[in-house]
Amino acid sequence: MQYEHFSTNRLRDILQLGIAMQEESDYIAVQFDIERSAQSIIQMVIDNPAGFGALAYDGDKAVGMIAGSVSPYFFSKGALASDFVWYVRPEYRGSRTAVKLLKMFSSWAVGRGASELYMGVTTNVDAARTGELLQRLGFEHVGGNYRKRLNVGS
Repeated sequence: MQYEHFSTNRLRDILQLGIAMQEESDYIAVQFDIERSAQSIIQMVIDNPAGFGALAYDGDKAVGMIAGSVSPYFFSKGALASDFVWYVRPEYRGSRTAVKLLKMFSSWAVGRGASELYMGVTTNVDAARTGELLQRLGFEHVGGNYRKRLNVGS
């Protein structure tokens, strides 16, 4: 497995993984917009010094990705890291790919001064299994996610 950081020349691979994630997840009810997604990736990750993104490749095939950022606490000095996306294609789950991507993000966040790393499981893809993996890696389960669909399809 090879790993590399997000870049504009890998945008097609990032978008293909994003589409695969969206089609498999609870986000299936939300229309995927390639232009908006590309703009978000560039603004929030590639061109953002506080943004991080990494891809995993098996040969020429993009098989996983993680992206997130470090931001200041709104109530304190210091910063926290949180993910935007953490996705591995189904046939690569159970390998070290997801763990390696997460460790890359965590190391990067430490280097940027983050004192905490928050990972969300909002896609509802293998949520229990993902939670178990995060706990094995030292994460604590804190709170939960709640959703109410509004203006779906807009």
